[in-house]
Amino acid sequence: MGEEARYPEFGAAVKSLIADSGLTLDRIAAESLKGRRTRLTRTTLSSWQTGRSRPRDWAALATFLSLVREHSSLPPDRCREGVWRALYRKATVHGAAPAASTATPARSLAGEADPVLLGVRQTRECAGHDPLPPYVTRDADAGIDRALAAAAETGGLVLIRGDSAGGKTRAAFEAMIRVLPDRHLLQPRRHSSFGPCVEAARTRARRGERCVVWLDDLEHYLGPAQLDEVALRQLVLSKTVLIATMRLSEHHRRAPRATGTAKGDDTYARIDLSDPVLKAAHVIDLHRKWSDGELARAGDQTDPRLREALAHHQRYGIAEYLSAGPHLWDRWRNARHAGGNTRGHALVSAAIDLARAGLGPVPVDLIVSLHTDYLADEESAMLMPEPLDEAVAWATRDPLGVSRLLVPAGKDLWRPFEYLVDMLAQLPDPPPVPESVREAAVRHASSVHERYSVGVSCYEAGRKDLAFRAFLPSAEAGHVDSMLFAGSILLDQGKEAAAETWWRRLAKAGNTRGMLNLGVRHSRKGRAEKAEKWWRRAFEGGLPDAAAKLAHVHADRGEHEEAERLWNLALEAEVPDAFLRFGLLAYERRDLEEAHRLYAKGAVRGHRECTTNLAQVFFGLGRLEEAEKLYLIAADAGDSVAMRALGTLDEWRGRFTPVAESREDRARRVTETLQRLFEDAENEAKWNATAKSAEEWYERAFQHGDLMSLRLLGNLYQRRGKYQKAHKCYRRAAKLGDPASCAYFQQPVLADAVRRDVSSSPDEADDTPWMPSPRTLSILEAALDIAADMTADELRELQDRPLTVRNRGLGCFGQLPSQTWNQGLEWRRRMIQAFDDLAADIKEGRMPLPRCTGEEMALHLALEHAAAITDDSPDLTEEFTEGVPGRPDDYDWFACKDLLFEDHDVLMLYEPWMEGIESPDSAVNQHLGMVHLRPDDWFKPFRPDDERDPARPSRY
Repeated sequence: MGEEARYPEFGAAVKSLIADSGLTLDRIAAESLKGRRTRLTRTTLSSWQTGRSRPRDWAALATFLSLVREHSSLPPDRCREGVWRALYRKATVHGAAPAASTATPARSLAGEADPVLLGVRQTRECAGHDPLPPYVTRDADAGIDRALAAAAETGGLVLIRGDSAGGKTRAAFEAMIRVLPDRHLLQPRRHSSFGPCVEAARTRARRGERCVVWLDDLEHYLGPAQLDEVALRQLVLSKTVLIATMRLSEHHRRAPRATGTAKGDDTYARIDLSDPVLKAAHVIDLHRKWSDGELARAGDQTDPRLREALAHHQRYGIAEYLSAGPHLWDRWRNARHAGGNTRGHALVSAAIDLARAGLGPVPVDLIVSLHTDYLADEESAMLMPEPLDEAVAWATRDPLGVSRLLVPAGKDLWRPFEYLVDMLAQLPDPPPVPESVREAAVRHASSVHERYSVGVSCYEAGRKDLAFRAFLPSAEAGHVDSMLFAGSILLDQGKEAAAETWWRRLAKAGNTRGMLNLGVRHSRKGRAEKAEKWWRRAFEGGLPDAAAKLAHVHADRGEHEEAERLWNLALEAEVPDAFLRFGLLAYERRDLEEAHRLYAKGAVRGHRECTTNLAQVFFGLGRLEEAEKLYLIAADAGDSVAMRALGTLDEWRGRFTPVAESREDRARRVTETLQRLFEDAENEAKWNATAKSAEEWYERAFQHGDLMSLRLLGNLYQRRGKYQKAHKCYRRAAKLGDPASCAYFQQPVLADAVRRDVSSSPDEADDTPWMPSPRTLSILEAALDIAADMTADELRELQDRPLTVRNRGLGCFGQLPSQTWNQGLEWRRRMIQAFDDLAADIKEGRMPLPRCTGEEMALHLALEHAAAITDDSPDLTEEFTEGVPGRPDDYDWFACKDLLFEDHDVLMLYEPWMEGIESPDSAVNQHLGMVHLRPDDWFKPFRPDDERDPARPSRY
């Protein structure tokens, strides 16, 4: 039987029985096709008698024995069931050597595979029953079968995902022998090149044969130089089916992550932990807890192990219980208590944390060197830990004949039972991996795969210094993913020049993400042509993310058709930036359902802005708790806008909100002041605590580069009466370029006017309405004409361009509230007309009473200019009032401001703490009964009678 005989005693027995029966292998195989029997092939029988394999279950062996009894004249005792059950059990439990991990084709078909050798967990022995309990049909089986059948036609990867010890491997195995029994089975080595496997599949394909690749625990086959997009594509071309299993925790760790921050050309692509192979897989979930139908089917079985598991299904999954997962979990957790195995518990704890730190199987010496840290507390010392040899024996012993706490994984290598790792991670507050363990993992990792896995674990834990140490050797050796991580970590540290070194090395190696980041680097330096060149190369190299960058380039050039084409390509490729862009468009047209869908897709891929915007959608729908959770996720990822939103949520939490009111109450509410609203809020018990929390969020957001948060911090101080602190924030924000803060310091407040104390004339009747003096009106008319001319000159240069802090100049448009800075040409012409209309009122002998919000603002600015003329330019004052009789109340601009306006609501637009007041939906807007504060409404007349003659003279 040679070296390939794994079950020599069983094989010898089968060979002897076949020889004595006089039956040929072909005859036995043919007879097995008749009736409702387990199918046996010549290859299967040959493999049994040479000892290379054994029956996958008792049903196959029982079929063989019954055929020998029926078609031969051997005495009955040669096929005695008890004898053969003993041989089968011995071969299954004791005779099986560790699976020979080979990348070359197995010498048997998939239908003849040994489930235990492929990774199906054994259960405890049960006299009179097969080593494995009978398979209970799972609800997911039909979906798995359909996926495998489809993959058999075209090639492809079918992935069964679920919790540890949830029955994934058994379900995959049973589906394989149901759907693909005649395919040649390939099982590549873990953590090694996938080349031999690909070549074996292609060789078989050239001979007209098809293969199935078995990948239990798929994570062990992903990574450097293993199963990647290229290998998968070659296997699919050869119509190979890949069937794989993966724990949920491992799949989530490789879930799509954000590759940028979606703010246009100025954004680097960050490391993407998602795996392209997983994106190509047909994923089917297998749930740990069984459905009612599955439980009913389990109840039909007579196997005592299944019936015992069924009795515990309320707490555990059936497969979970059969694999002894809960028993081993309790065994480890309880070992730390008095009378337990304290040192053994520490050994297993160290092994679990090494696995959480990213290491695979490790030598027992490494576990031993770390375990004393877990015995350092006073309680462990008091329990008198057992000797080391006893502790190692306890941790490596198989108490139920199923599994053990520390599982052998090669020569002198051990790993923790994976169920323990997953269960620990699912605790509400799992303990962190100790720093000593992470340090040891970084030191111990030697292969590219180990260093990469440890580096990713450190990176996700926020220990980027350790992650950099783990990645650096592989990065310097040219490993692409490690170089990407090294560059991203340097970028996080603000070392862009050092990161650029890695981008260049990646680009030189043909890596498209390196090319994309080089483009960003050039863009940040103002080198638009070089940026576009690198983005073009990345896009032509197959990186969809570059399509989003190029879309911005074409949009800036006015090439909107090409930009839209690129955006659609990015959306089809599920680039997170594209989800944000189309989500924004949907939100702008108030299609909240579509915006929600797009933002959610980006958010699950870890895109910070999509997460923040999804939170904004929830906030707008009044689902504040969900909004806050999403804001916290985005803020934790470093999104400053989310931090700002959390500050706003905290600031307004528990504040005064008007309740439903009667018509009379609504009318009475108009007379209340804004100050009263804030006074009511100050009396709220939660205000001080939430304000403190808001202050912390605003400061954190500003430190992350969010300028608006500095203004919001000023708003917070303003509402709390800390005016000096508020104005410091506004002044700093204005210097840094915040439009609202800049506009705040342009608010017309008659700073140049002198307040006059003019007594009424003795013969003046008390009920005579006040009117500005003739000289006052002459100066005001001149100020309106000057403002109109200045603004017209400004418009000739500005046209439709938005105003910014840098280009607002000295004209009137730059003195308006920042909400108007993006208005277009026609709006600006109407603003100039407002100055002209008020000046015309004075010329024609009418009082300059504003008839719309735009005219109110024009009059406020004109009063400011008029006060400057009378107080600073006496020569101009005389020129504009020549021949006009004087009065004691000349130039009382404060009286004009008090008496020419119905209210001063429009001036609230200048106040940063009143942001959003222009919206009719604003609680304050409704509270004070404000109208027409939105820039689009500025030229709507207050009343029908206020409509001006459309045929009046106009300079446009």
